[in-house]
Amino acid sequence: MDELNLENERKLNSLETILCSSELNTHEFIDDISQIFATDDLKAVSRREETHGEKNSHTLYDKFSTSSVSASKDNAKEIVALESKCEELRAQIECLTKQKEDAFEEIERLKDQILSQSTYCTSLGAVLGNLTWRASRFPQIVDAWLSNFQNKIGEFLSIVNGTFDAFVNTYRSAFPPTSNVEYQFVMGLLGVVTNISASPEGREFLITNSSGTEFVQKLIKLTPELPSAPGTVSLKRHVLKSYLVLILMILYNVSMNKTGLQYLLESRVGDALSHCLGDEASSEEMQLLCLRVLQSVTYDLEEPKYVHDLTTIIPFERIETMMSAKRSDISGAAEQVIKHLRHSQKITK
Repeated sequence: MDELNLENERKLNSLETILCSSELNTHEFIDDISQIFATDDLKAVSRREETHGEKNSHTLYDKFSTSSVSASKDNAKEIVALESKCEELRAQIECLTKQKEDAFEEIERLKDQILSQSTYCTSLGAVLGNLTWRASRFPQIVDAWLSNFQNKIGEFLSIVNGTFDAFVNTYRSAFPPTSNVEYQFVMGLLGVVTNISASPEGREFLITNSSGTEFVQKLIKLTPELPSAPGTVSLKRHVLKSYLVLILMILYNVSMNKTGLQYLLESRVGDALSHCLGDEASSEEMQLLCLRVLQSVTYDLEEPKYVHDLTTIIPFERIETMMSAKRSDISGAAEQVIKHLRHSQKITK
């Protein structure tokens, strides 16, 4: 028991010694702190820190200033490069503008050249077309062409086909005057085809040649689209009459061929004839030609489809009025047409 008490006493003494030592050290630390604040060391430390901060500020400013100067130099270089690029682009634009102006001048020059050549070719075609038209009036000339130059005749029909189509499309609103070289050219071509179709061999060739049949079909299709020309003695009416006379003569000649007649009916020839008959101011010659074509296509007509097409589109009242015409050939032809159509209607009922 005593030993235990002695041991505890030793521990308490040791603990007291430690506490006393700690207290002494604490007091010494507090005294040291007081002395430090009482001296100029803190100011020195502060000045050192301030000096260090100023140095850092100057360093940052110097770095920023250096960076700004460097950026300004870079911008100046970029501006110089852009100005140089702009000069290059300006030079390219000037070059392209000059090239465009030169190209436009060349285009205008070529247009004038093409127009001059076109006028020359049309004038030459008008002269040759009219000469050929007059030559083809002799049957022996046409026979010689068909015997020895069928390939050339086929090429000729192809030219006529394209030329007539272009002419009608160009002058759809109004035909040019008779002095126009294009008018004379196309008239010459139509005249040659009319004379070729006047002979049995010629119309056979016309209706069996692909360009020929296409041209006949185009005549039927484009006739209703020909421009109207009001009046009875005007120059425009004379021009239109010249075309229609040749067209109707070609259709009449083709109808004299069995194959041609069938082709006309299939191509609805009544559309073209109705257009001509519907014009009350048409000349007597025109009226007679229309009646002649109708008289030919309605003779012994028994196919219900074709009878229906013709009776539907042909103006019966107009033809009945022609039956009382002063000219006997017109009144006689009108009577024959009415007779044929009524007969065909009875058969097909």
